[in-house]
Amino acid sequence: MLFALVPLAERDNRAYAAASDCPVGTRSDTCRAAVVATVMGKKTDFSGKTHKYFLTLRYADRPEGAEHRVRMAGSLQVYDSVRRGDRVTGIYWNDELRAIRFGSLTQATYRSPVHDGRLPGAFAVAALASGLGLLSRWWWLRYRPTPKGTTQPWESIAGLVAGLALALGGFPIVLMGPDDGDGGTSLKLMAWATVPVLLLFTLWSWWPVRRGVPKVARVAPPSDSA
Repeated sequence: MLFALVPLAERDNRAYAAASDCPVGTRSDTCRAAVVATVMGKKTDFSGKTHKYFLTLRYADRPEGAEHRVRMAGSLQVYDSVRRGDRVTGIYWNDELRAIRFGSLTQATYRSPVHDGRLPGAFAVAALASGLGLLSRWWWLRYRPTPKGTTQPWESIAGLVAGLALALGGFPIVLMGPDDGDGGTSLKLMAWATVPVLLLFTLWSWWPVRRGVPKVARVAPPSDSA
């Protein structure tokens, strides 16, 4: 279900990527409007290990003193490059500021739709990996119980450890992966690549279990002696 939410969450991203530029001097919800602004300042907020990056902008078409604080996201190439007084271009779509351009550099804002599919995608990868790890552990205990007093073989927890490792590693990778500007292509590739890898690992764990299931031998009925 979480994987099914990814394309729904990326719907705005696809529409934004397909939108054309608005004619100069006009704005519309169906096209991308370019609005010139001046950088009035920038600030980094620290909250534990989380850093939030903000630019304060003043638009040329607004009254003097009207400033807009925007939170930046993704790579910080624009945030690191601009200084107070620099002129940048804000890209609006559907009445939301989606990106900031500075020369040849472009950086997404925090409200940009390129991030919409990452949260359900990250939880989907973590849930799938840990779930299959727990399933492999249950399968082993069900069909290969360890006798009391003996050491459990490493194979009995290999699937569980691999699943938890993929969950812990896949969640931040999907959530904080680099922007590709193409509707979350890197997110989908990572998510779908995880599926066959975990299925193959589960199959690898299941096969020796299946082979080790004791088979009940048929007992021929005794023949009548003459």
